[in-house]
Amino acid sequence: MLRLVGVFGRRASAVLLHPIALYFWLTDRRARSVSRAYLARLYAQPDGRLALGHEPTWRDTYRHIHEFAVGIFDRLCTWADVGGIDVTHDGEGHFATLPERAPGAGGNALGRSGALLVSAHVGSFDMMRAASMGQAVPVHVVMYGDNARTINGFFEALNPELKLDLIEVRPGSTGAALEIRAAIERGDFVAIMGDRIGLDSTTPYRASLLGAEAPFTGGPFELAATIGCPVLMATTLRQPDGSYRVRSWPLYAGGRVGRREREAAVEQMVHRFAAALEAAVLEAPYQWFNFFDFWADGTEPSEDSPAR
Repeated sequence: MLRLVGVFGRRASAVLLHPIALYFWLTDRRARSVSRAYLARLYAQPDGRLALGHEPTWRDTYRHIHEFAVGIFDRLCTWADVGGIDVTHDGEGHFATLPERAPGAGGNALGRSGALLVSAHVGSFDMMRAASMGQAVPVHVVMYGDNARTINGFFEALNPELKLDLIEVRPGSTGAALEIRAAIERGDFVAIMGDRIGLDSTTPYRASLLGAEAPFTGGPFELAATIGCPVLMATTLRQPDGSYRVRSWPLYAGGRVGRREREAAVEQMVHRFAAALEAAVLEAPYQWFNFFDFWADGTEPSEDSPAR
């Protein structure tokens, strides 16, 4: 497909994504079912009805999977440096408001402190990382160990000149937290997904998302409150013209929080993150790529929901 992009362009080559998405739509019943349940939950909310525009059907589950395929394809094009994908960044100025630190004394090339960049599986994480790389500051991506090695090898094969700075998370290990802390204290940026249970958290956190309580990891926010680093929230959504729009804004200004007040501070960050995630989902409902029951034991949509 990358060869086709070089000959016919990104838009024409993307036509092949339809049979690919159809194959997975036909063979993965669980993905279809979970997608349908998510869209039903979304439609049960007044703002969700406006976002979808109609009661979801199985056709919408295909669109959801197809959007996922488009996102993966655009990631390949980005790392292979083909296709000419445009990325704009709203909120880039927030990086300049990070606390001042001298380079070599906890500061980076911008003369600012390091920070935690929290995103979600909505839109394209790689586009956010590409925009952050424009800051001339090292960006480390936190991923699960097996995924990290597989993806790193794949993207290096696409473009040997690129090397992903990955921090591997392993269940029960504190190594990732120590690596994150060290990177931020050097003035680097660390990017992590906030809609997955990854870094160990001492407290279970729940927040409202699309009308029901859902579990969220407090690990990244607990780390930020402990070491006092700023937290920036970022979302990256694909636009109708095929470009991507990154939005970033401060989620936590920084500063160490005492042990007694830490849980309340982290809970506040979790709720802010959940609100930002919901806003992104309402803006681009087919671009939230969570093909599992995110709410788990949360409250289901009401029985009288027509999409149920």
